[in-house]
Amino acid sequence: MSQEDWRRIDIDALEPENHLTLADLSPDSASSTQFTSSQVQSLAQQIRSQLSSGQFQQALQTALDNPPYVADSAATKQLHAKTVFETLCSIKNNNSSQDISSFVKLLNQEQQDVLIKYLYRSMSEGYGQKQGGLVLNWFEKTVEITGVGAIARYMTDRRTV
Repeated sequence: MSQEDWRRIDIDALEPENHLTLADLSPDSASSTQFTSSQVQSLAQQIRSQLSSGQFQQALQTALDNPPYVADSAATKQLHAKTVFETLCSIKNNNSSQDISSFVKLLNQEQQDVLIKYLYRSMSEGYGQKQGGLVLNWFEKTVEITGVGAIARYMTDRRTV
């Protein structure tokens, strides 16, 4: 038996063809379109007009359909996150707490997963912490419907909102 410390063996040096580069580990940005600030602002305006006309389900689906995974700046992602949060607040203020489940049930699985991402994002932001009860209410209802699979998909997905 060798006295060499096995923790110091460079595995990549032994098998260089199996070496992963940073590009291999980063999310596939070729499949995602890059969002600009003006695109997100026009989307936010569309969502607000749907909310003002009482189309809450359509506004929520519009907000969750095309999340800006690839954006020109962090401020663009922040703007969309605030828009999603405003949508959740508006739905909660104009409907009862029991209705939240019906809104979540009408979303497809991908939209539900994106909703979980935005709920976690809201928990980490100041505006979400001030409205913690609202965020946790949405989170509770979403996990009741989706199960813990949505949380696992959130934790393993490299794309951030």
